Amino acid sequence: MSAMRHLLDLCKRRGFLFQSAEIHGGLRGAYDYGPLGVELKRNVSQEWWNAMVYQRCDVVGIDTAIITPPAVLKTSGHVDQFTDEMVDSKLSKDRFRPDKAPTLHFDKEKMHIPITAPDKKTAKLWEHEIRTNLAPGSSISREGKSIFLKMDKFNGSEIILEQESGSPVTIPYKGYVDPASNSPFLTEARPFNLMFKTYLDPIDPIDKVITTTLDGTKTTPPMDLSQTRQSVDKTLYPSLTYLRPETAQGVFINYATVQRSHPHLKVPFGIAQIGKSFRNEIRLEHAIFRTPEFEQMELEYFVAPWQADQEFTRWRKSRMDWWKRFSRNFETRFRERAHAQDELAHYSSGCVDVEYLFPWGWGEVEGIANRGDFDLRMHSEATGIKLQYTDTILMQERQQREKATGVKKTEGLDRERFIPHVVESSCGLNRAMLALMLDAMEVVDEQGKIVDLEQQMASIIGSTDNNKNWRTVMKLHPRLAPIKVAILPLVSNNPDLVDLCQSLSSELRAELQIPVSVEMQSTTIGKRYYRMDEVGTPWCVTVDYESLQDGQVTIRDRDTGVQTRVHYSKILEIVRDGLRLYPRS
Repeated sequence: MSAMRHLLDLCKRRGFLFQSAEIHGGLRGAYDYGPLGVELKRNVSQEWWNAMVYQRCDVVGIDTAIITPPAVLKTSGHVDQFTDEMVDSKLSKDRFRPDKAPTLHFDKEKMHIPITAPDKKTAKLWEHEIRTNLAPGSSISREGKSIFLKMDKFNGSEIILEQESGSPVTIPYKGYVDPASNSPFLTEARPFNLMFKTYLDPIDPIDKVITTTLDGTKTTPPMDLSQTRQSVDKTLYPSLTYLRPETAQGVFINYATVQRSHPHLKVPFGIAQIGKSFRNEIRLEHAIFRTPEFEQMELEYFVAPWQADQEFTRWRKSRMDWWKRFSRNFETRFRERAHAQDELAHYSSGCVDVEYLFPWGWGEVEGIANRGDFDLRMHSEATGIKLQYTDTILMQERQQREKATGVKKTEGLDRERFIPHVVESSCGLNRAMLALMLDAMEVVDEQGKIVDLEQQMASIIGSTDNNKNWRTVMKLHPRLAPIKVAILPLVSNNPDLVDLCQSLSSELRAELQIPVSVEMQSTTIGKRYYRMDEVGTPWCVTVDYESLQDGQVTIRDRDTGVQTRVHYSKILEIVRDGLRLYPRS
């Protein structure tokens, strides 16, 4: 995965992304966004908001609380059902999801199962653990950091090891092994709730836990472990809250408030939200692709039951069009994958994922789902509050007909008042940022030929003869680029050139409200161009001595490398036109 390594190196070196608390040893799965990263993330979210809210008359925004009371998540099913299966490796102690784990790999001729340790020292410890506790008497060999188990039989559900002494050892096989080591020595799968608990209480909850546990030991007979846990949970429940696992529930519980405060919204209409969510993921992977703290961009679009299928289809196309607008390799790196029937939630009648071809394979960046009326119906039943939509026009027309004819009719009432169905678009902001950066990143050699990083064995981070002259161009859409314009004085210590650069920078900032960088490094113009290419800056403007005489400056296009001589007063219009969502022909 050299492309991913190269991107992460660039992100750290240029200020897109840092390991959180790195000077204190770092925190696994936590990342901080640097000056360029925060701009890129903000631009992606702003383009999503622009497409979902500003460009529409039927969608409004909302921002709901992160801390969520248990009743909300109990009603939505998250407390009881928001779980993954979790398995522990008895050797590495790593935890993983069995549905994401690989199948057993073994040498069919030699009947060897290779188990790969991180290093030779660990391999020795693992070999001792296998010989002593996990498979005593089995035929085992070791070479370097690899351990080989000699297998006698494998019938698909059991692994029977060849023995040097003692009774045969049978290992149950459930269809997966430790992803990191290929070890079949695993614990039984068990459910693992993904939500983070927290407590709103002026009294330290740990004191309550200690007190309740001590009280349990004083009873006759003393409480067993399960009784103690129930007692502790009961004691803590009044102050229990959760960090929300998704932003959607905040929209559903505010549906009636939004509808009441914005009576002009008629079905179909939507409520959009961007905000942080938290999931206690079993396995954190691929930098910001899967982290416990992440940001979601979600739209809940409320429709009449008979509109749901049509709106689901329409939103699928709309979202794919959005990705196409901001990507460079849409046809080859993006796809839409429909969920199979056994993948759907019990309340969903349809769901598709927008997937990107990451260096490790296809991964979801957005999901579009037809959720039915499940969420509003469940919250309505739990609270007794009617979360429904009333079509006042149809109701008034019926009442007028009944008044004129004196005949009351019951047909059609279900079209006057109903619980709306929901079409949801849920996009991960962090994943979207990662996908768009990988999609935009282009590495070229000294001849200008594109380098396929996935076919290169050597890392380009070093300075070997093969890669020291390679350079990176981040061909982000101009509206996503962290820095829109870089202004370069030909000589950084000439006050007149610097003053002209600062004047042009101030005009662009004031008129366009965009980030502009004045590059004052004492290096060549070419190196400064390449520096700006690396972070995705669409335009570089060079101010030289002739500029002081005739006002002409050189503007360079990032993607083509074409340099054009224009009067500095034209720069504003060139950049303004280039930043249009739909540029002029």
